[in-house]
Amino acid sequence: MKPVLSPAQMRDADRISIDQCGIPAVVLMENAARSAAEILRRRYKLSRDRLVLILCGSGNNGGDGLALARHLHEDVSVTVVFCGSRDRMSEETLANYRACLQLGIPIVEWYGPESAAELPPHPDVIVDAVLGVGARGALRSPVDSLIAWANTLRAARIALDVPSGLDADSGVAFDPCFHADCTITMGALKTGLLIGDGPQMCGAIEVAPIGIPARILHDNATIWLVEPQDATGAYRLRQPRTTKFDYGRVLVVAGSEAMPGAAALCANAAVAAGAGLVELVSPVLHPALFPEVMPYRYEGRWLGRDALPVLAKRIERASVVVIGPGLGAAEETIAVVQQLLEFSGGNVPIVLDADGLRAVTSGSTLTRVILTPHRGELARVLGLRSTEIAHSAHTYARSLAEGTGATVVLKDFPIQICDAERTYWLSANNPALASGGTGDVLTGIIAALWAQGYEQFEAAWLGVVLHAEAGRIAAACYGELATRASLVIEALGEISRTLSSR
Repeated sequence: MKPVLSPAQMRDADRISIDQCGIPAVVLMENAARSAAEILRRRYKLSRDRLVLILCGSGNNGGDGLALARHLHEDVSVTVVFCGSRDRMSEETLANYRACLQLGIPIVEWYGPESAAELPPHPDVIVDAVLGVGARGALRSPVDSLIAWANTLRAARIALDVPSGLDADSGVAFDPCFHADCTITMGALKTGLLIGDGPQMCGAIEVAPIGIPARILHDNATIWLVEPQDATGAYRLRQPRTTKFDYGRVLVVAGSEAMPGAAALCANAAVAAGAGLVELVSPVLHPALFPEVMPYRYEGRWLGRDALPVLAKRIERASVVVIGPGLGAAEETIAVVQQLLEFSGGNVPIVLDADGLRAVTSGSTLTRVILTPHRGELARVLGLRSTEIAHSAHTYARSLAEGTGATVVLKDFPIQICDAERTYWLSANNPALASGGTGDVLTGIIAALWAQGYEQFEAAWLGVVLHAEAGRIAAACYGELATRASLVIEALGEISRTLSSR
């Protein structure tokens, strides 16, 4: 897992490294430039006939760019484009500016579009080191014209730390914003690179080590990026002498006359993800339901009060209860879901998804509950419009977790898994999963892991990672357009085989 820091947290990490660890700021800047140079040499074939433009501001990000120019000038033809004020330079930035002059590296001042006439017309690589993570709001003149001009050139575009014009905290991109093919971010990932417009503006992201001790980054981080390989360490192999009763009973309360498939997908996924027993209570049974699922069909078109006695008996013996996929939005159904939540009283683990989320408010107490909303469902729970939380859904998800005691799995970009203490992000976005039923599959996977004994938060994030990997495998076999939820369930078999053979 990798720490993801806000700009404020990154500044604190810098300050602690300088003040408490005695690492001079100029050393951090030098390390940043050296690491960036190594990444550029690795990613691009640098030679004397290659022309590199490095766009520098007067802040420390510009200092990184000026130091980078020093490291590259013997390998390539480097020109620095300076857009800023020398009077506002830090001591470290000014030292690198003077060093570039002493080394004979050309430095061209940018005053506006007319300055482009003084620059080589066809650079091979452009490095944006104008504004750093502390910048806020739209670009001002003349920086805006420099970034707009840079975006018109046919060259490889690299941003240092963050593309100029992108808010490193919220991920909001202002116009113009440097559109990078690759972003080399210093020390640690920043929140704005992974949310909102960040992924589109950053391109590939590489983290450049700059000498800040890992413990400082870890102590300052409140968000962690999980990756597929993290599942290998968390996955627990089954012991030889076990039975189905050792791996939990999942009760799925789902489906309606209009949406029987959602219930089948959820229950089937719970089977494929390893639950010992899976039971489905639904008014309609889809023909694709696995024979391993134990079904109970009640009369009616949707979940009504008549089903409560049957559900009460089954909830008492369940390890985990899933409520929601395909239930529908009938008032009686929502009232029954609320009664089921009250009946469980926090004694039975519950995964609430889809229509089951309609029974939740921001004031609910849900300590042994995992909620799996998409952005629109999260907004509905909070009494807001989806557009109101478009750029800050991750903060609202954390607030919901803190207010209710639930674990929240926000199906957004990136996927966020959070409770009152921890926040994990998964940024492995896969458009093949943008189809009906894949959310029901995710719910079944999470419930199965929880039933098998994984801790609540662990079941949530591990389920998200396994679901994403299954989607990747399915897309590799069938393509993005043809991948459907049932194929994602099938792909769990390959994941299981890989994890079990380690």
